[in-house]
Amino acid sequence: MDNHLACVNCVRWSNSGQYLASGGDDKLVMIWQLTRYAGSTIFGGGGKTNIEHWRCVSTLRGHSGDVLDLGWSPDDQYLASSSVDNTVRIWNMLNMPESIAVLKGHTGLVKGIAWDPIGKYVASQSDDKTVRVWKTSDWKQETVVTEPFEECGGTTHVLRLNWSPDGQYLVSAHAMNGGGPTAQIIERDGWKTDKDFVGHRKAITCVSFNSNMLRKSALHKGTNYCCCAIGSRDRSLSIWLTSLKRPLVVIHELFLNSVLDLSWSRSGYQLMACSWDGSVAYIEFDDKELGQIVSVEEKENLFQRMYGKKSFSTGVDKKASVVIEDPDWIQPQLVGPSVPSVIEEDGGMLSSDSRASRTSQIVAKGPTDKQIETRTVDGRRRITPVFIPPLMEEDDAQSSHASNHSSAALVQPTFSSSTESRSKIVVEKRDEVTKPGLSSTTSTSPSPPQVNARKEMSNILLSRRLERNEPERSVVSIRTSGSSAASVATTGISIFRSPDSDKVAIAPLSVQKSFSVPASCGRSFEIENQSYFVGHKMAVHKLSCVMHGKVAWDIFLSSPMIGCAASVYCVAVTCSDATLHCFAVGDGSRMIPGIKLQGPAVHLRVQDHFVSVVTAHGQMNVWDIIKRKSTLKTSILSLTDSDGSVTLTSCTIRDTGLPILSFSNSKTYTYSTDMDTWLLLADAMDPLRNGSDLQGISSSGSFGSGPSRSSVINNADSKIICSISYADLKMSALAELNSPAEYRTWLMTKVKYMAQQGMEDRLRSLCEDLLGPVHRSSQRGKNWQPTILTMKKNDLLHQVLQVMATNVKMQRLCTEFQQQLKMLTEF
Repeated sequence: MDNHLACVNCVRWSNSGQYLASGGDDKLVMIWQLTRYAGSTIFGGGGKTNIEHWRCVSTLRGHSGDVLDLGWSPDDQYLASSSVDNTVRIWNMLNMPESIAVLKGHTGLVKGIAWDPIGKYVASQSDDKTVRVWKTSDWKQETVVTEPFEECGGTTHVLRLNWSPDGQYLVSAHAMNGGGPTAQIIERDGWKTDKDFVGHRKAITCVSFNSNMLRKSALHKGTNYCCCAIGSRDRSLSIWLTSLKRPLVVIHELFLNSVLDLSWSRSGYQLMACSWDGSVAYIEFDDKELGQIVSVEEKENLFQRMYGKKSFSTGVDKKASVVIEDPDWIQPQLVGPSVPSVIEEDGGMLSSDSRASRTSQIVAKGPTDKQIETRTVDGRRRITPVFIPPLMEEDDAQSSHASNHSSAALVQPTFSSSTESRSKIVVEKRDEVTKPGLSSTTSTSPSPPQVNARKEMSNILLSRRLERNEPERSVVSIRTSGSSAASVATTGISIFRSPDSDKVAIAPLSVQKSFSVPASCGRSFEIENQSYFVGHKMAVHKLSCVMHGKVAWDIFLSSPMIGCAASVYCVAVTCSDATLHCFAVGDGSRMIPGIKLQGPAVHLRVQDHFVSVVTAHGQMNVWDIIKRKSTLKTSILSLTDSDGSVTLTSCTIRDTGLPILSFSNSKTYTYSTDMDTWLLLADAMDPLRNGSDLQGISSSGSFGSGPSRSSVINNADSKIICSISYADLKMSALAELNSPAEYRTWLMTKVKYMAQQGMEDRLRSLCEDLLGPVHRSSQRGKNWQPTILTMKKNDLLHQVLQVMATNVKMQRLCTEFQQQLKMLTEF
């Protein structure tokens, strides 16, 4: 699941479990669904395979900044997303990707979102020291809570608030009471704030209620209570029962860094927590510790007594209901006293009775019923093209229609056949003149969302870090890696070519007063610019290593620091005077003199003992700090477009010290020092991939099991050639990446495919190359190598012949090479 172009900040399951939503720094929200494809090999993953195949069924675009939190409504009808653009967006999940509301009011980054389990409210928490509650009936603000947050200093990466399962309480993150950090309890009745959870030493980052209501035992009916988990920046986790005045359990120093998110299982007895240090903790309870689960029927009865009439279904159990507190919430759904309301949706009519049952069915859209015709300056007729979204995949459409036969008529064909009635599309002629190749300026045709996404991605880094003051997120590529970690630093650097070589091609970063960089083994690095003045308008700048809350060492530098990254070996910092400095993590001793860069650094990466830097001029350098040698010095401007629309999204360093770069145009490159050039490893938009039958092979190398995506190529011969070309492309990339296991998988897949297609000549050529020369005078022996990627070619030939033997038509070819291979082995 690698469609995101930048860091993923949040994932949330729908209540039904059918969808998974993800939001990230690329400003996008993606909706994923499990398909019936076999698991596929992970490209570049060293032989690892996906057990399941998840497909992105919809991409929600609308935010202008990083997406930090997501929340599904109780009935899965809506999805709320919060962003650093100070807004909350509400998405209609019955008609993806429609955005039905934008909730504006926050003046800071919105870092948390939570739905009322009753369905009447949605709450959001922001860096502006407020919690705002919005009504779902008209999406207007119900109330704003400010008092518990007025004393709060600084900020946290996330502010994940949560509602109690009975809907009576909303618990927020990062509040203060008497100078100490608390989790504020906000009562539904009057929005009072006179209770809180106390005890943590640092700011609260996340709160998560168990979705079940609990009781001590079956004998204690009527004495229900709730269970709440709280995570903090003090690396600890506390579990509270509303029936107790003190926490049930407190786990200190569970992680090496701040807790970022919490999630309860549906059974209510398992809890998972994740941290900024990259680890996940699993905690299991039993009914003696938490209590017994209140049944769904009892919970429904309680809701009906507390709030009133029941309404749409929630969660996995479709018999459960969300109730309605306000008649105004029901009124918009009613059209007449006895006639069910009918809603028109892109090619069909949907009754309100069946609306809840198809909570997430995707309707295939056909062409619009009107096109616009204009004339060019030379008198030629021009019809403005209209973007038509692709159809649903056949297997997904069948599975969704099988659950609701009555809704099968909703999906209309995109194009009519010759037996159907003539097209009803109306062509509107306009008296306008357009230039050849350009659409009219007054055209109302929507542009493809892919084009808009690329334009929006071109300035992710600059708009996020130069226009916004956020200390913890204002430094480019603050990433750490362990001795064997291969984490990818997401940068989002927009690159464009400068007509003047003296001018920078990437805007450099501004200097921040202070920032912190988390590292492994409990370390973090604190940067404080202008920490000590030594004369008139002269200051030094401090880099500190903090180990488990204590300062291990300090270093002063003469230029302000703008970037920092660390591994277990060294920590590197870049300064505003275009210099790079490297220090030993253990004692802070300088490893090399300061390196003068070509220009200010905009991307810094440290992995093991390798340090890579991209400068504002587009130059990339990689150094081996231990060996004190350069492994790469080249430019990345040749990998980008001249208009700056291509964004550098990730960078990692191979064991050889050479980088692997990924860009927003879905292309991935690595550098070859032997050939002295960049090599294209992968392209997700490659037409060969879309036209190939081998685009989704399983871990075993099979491609014929289960339904697969239909190729866009109709000609059978062209499809075969396209498939073989795609396999060769993958194998060449895997050979460059030195991945023998994946290379073998693709080789066997290619052989199996060629055997099924009866490509005897191609198979013979392949077998001859794997067999090698049978005697010294053979012409094949001059440049033949006995191994490939440390694998013996004769051993690969033995496996290839086993695959070919499954096709009876290839028995003669198999026998011929088996005999030759046997002779070579005996000789």
